[in-house]
Amino acid sequence: MKVYEAQDIRNIAFIGNTGSGKTTFTESILHQSGVINRKGTVEDNNTVSDFIEIEHEKGYSIYTSPVFLEWKNTKINILDAPGLDDFVGESINALTVADFATVVVNASNGVEFGTDIAVNNSRNLNKPIAIAVNKLDAENIDFSELYNNLKDSFGTKVAPFIVPVSTGAAFNQVIDLVNMKAFTFAANGKYTVEDIPASAEAEASEFRNQLVEAIAETNEDLMNKYFEEGDLSNEDIISAFKIAFKNCDIYPVFAISGRQSIGINSYLDFVVDYFPSAKDFMSKTTDDREIAFDSKEQTSLFIYKLYSDPKLGDLSYFKVMTGSIGSGHELVNHKKGSAERFGQVYSIRGKNREELPTLQAGDLGATVKLKNTHISDTYHDKLFDIEYPIIKYPRQKIRIAVVPKTKGEEEKVGTSLHTIALEDASIIVEHSQELRQMLLFAQGDQQLQLIKWRLSNRFKVEIEFINPRVPYRETITKPARASYRHKKQSGGAGQFAEVHMIIEPFVEDSPAPGDVTVRGRDLHKLNWGGNLEYVSCIVGGVIDARFMPAILKGVMEKMEFGPLTGSFVRDIRVYVYDGKMHPVDSNEAAFKMAGRNAFKQAFVEAGPKILEPIYDVNIIVPETYVGDIMSDLPTRRGVILGIDVEGKVQIVKAKMPLAELDHYYSSLKSITQARGTFTSEFAEYQQVPPNVQQELMNDYMKQSEDEE
Repeated sequence: MKVYEAQDIRNIAFIGNTGSGKTTFTESILHQSGVINRKGTVEDNNTVSDFIEIEHEKGYSIYTSPVFLEWKNTKINILDAPGLDDFVGESINALTVADFATVVVNASNGVEFGTDIAVNNSRNLNKPIAIAVNKLDAENIDFSELYNNLKDSFGTKVAPFIVPVSTGAAFNQVIDLVNMKAFTFAANGKYTVEDIPASAEAEASEFRNQLVEAIAETNEDLMNKYFEEGDLSNEDIISAFKIAFKNCDIYPVFAISGRQSIGINSYLDFVVDYFPSAKDFMSKTTDDREIAFDSKEQTSLFIYKLYSDPKLGDLSYFKVMTGSIGSGHELVNHKKGSAERFGQVYSIRGKNREELPTLQAGDLGATVKLKNTHISDTYHDKLFDIEYPIIKYPRQKIRIAVVPKTKGEEEKVGTSLHTIALEDASIIVEHSQELRQMLLFAQGDQQLQLIKWRLSNRFKVEIEFINPRVPYRETITKPARASYRHKKQSGGAGQFAEVHMIIEPFVEDSPAPGDVTVRGRDLHKLNWGGNLEYVSCIVGGVIDARFMPAILKGVMEKMEFGPLTGSFVRDIRVYVYDGKMHPVDSNEAAFKMAGRNAFKQAFVEAGPKILEPIYDVNIIVPETYVGDIMSDLPTRRGVILGIDVEGKVQIVKAKMPLAELDHYYSSLKSITQARGTFTSEFAEYQQVPPNVQQELMNDYMKQSEDEE
């Protein structure tokens, strides 16, 4: 294959709901372009895109699969992305480096939940959107109704460009509404251009009017012309479309059947003739500069995907942002400052790769054996200081703890999980010292099962998922006093310290108790949130100033391991107002112990309460499920704040404890038949209800007894 420049490259992400036929669409494109001689099917596990064993087991795409083809002297890179929301990271990766998206819609199902997600992700990344209505050869399809469904969901930007003459078994003709011609497809996918059948003329004219109106609405001059003349010329439509599509102002709709290869060639012609090339776009740097895809510039590239496989090797997938890249080219990893010499560079088609002498700006490619490389890394020439923004992923919906089935394999599990997280940046692996657990934050249940499968099949380690502990906090609700004398004599020098203290809830600028004299205040912002104010009220030197830090250290030690549940303590003010010391036996260790135990005694008398993390939650569901969601939330101690409407979905706003949120995603999918999702953000800590506090304290007491 020849080397292509940016003006002759199209980069497309195929996204949409699972089951919409993206992989079959891709397979048909590869067949029509002559890349493959025989089309595979998802059912037979022999498509180019889905080549990984777990994809064959599941029957759907899990990884974004790049493929490339040549059509009319143009290189088209397609990124066939998975449709399940659990693997949204793969879809986001594809959209980040694609120039535009084609959202594939299953004609039998219309706009599905995954369709909404695909469109919203594209909009969030400011990517132009085309819509391919697939499976029009299925029975009982009303295209007009389906088209109206698209407009209801995504607005007036939706515009028909290629529509079917009929649907079902008779689907073999489409109408090009720009040129008002019919394309009749043979069994081999080739088409002939004909006049529109008389029976379809009226409907075609109506669709044409909708197309012209949509185009006119993108340009004020064209709108005036349309009002004056009642129509627009083909030249007006095409020139306005190119600008409007690039600016995300119009969503062209195409009628296809991937399985029957109908509408495939006309879609490819449209991609080459009317869709923008890589050269028509600009990329932004982290310092907000706009950079053109220019092969004459110094070289820079962006890593968007990593995948390691025993058969394929360690592949790093990239987009050439500027300049060109070839074998032997040395580039600097911007984040690490280290130089890396590139080996062969490839264009990738599923599991196959084609070595090329160079890849130019705007093109997608891959290489092997890059060291210490992460997704979102920027590589560039040594003197070319540039960096591109990192890929941002949705917040993870599931938090789970991971333990090995075989004791002693904790380190192996941790190392393997971190390797998986390098290849899937939409997950987070955390070794929580506070909770003493290895935590995994994931996008969904299917992603968890994939991780488990990879650990077993690639890393040969078996794991179990268990409930994660909750990072509770402890605090107090009223003042309390306590004193503690630490006295120890065991031959030779002994230990002696006595500390009197008052503790109270921390409230900013609140007055001190009337019977103490404040000598100094020290406010500590705690690493785990909240405050500790340490107030010295010592008069007459009853405790030497050099021992005050030791008392603080004792208090802090106890605050790291609260008496109710062993959780961190927060938002407390401590007054040290009296005490005693011994000229020989007093030392820092003794005062630390006295401070620790005085604090412990005061804490249990100060109305101690357990606090739990509360999250702001936006639950996104179709309208039909809102009632079920509203009924379910109170059973999870959720507080409903309100409802927003966005298109055909509704967003239920609520607050929910993390203890309930950990298990919510599976329940939400069950309630909504997998048509619901949610986002969450930490809001605050709140007191747990009394019955929950007692349960937590009992559980902690039992756990402590078991450990003893």
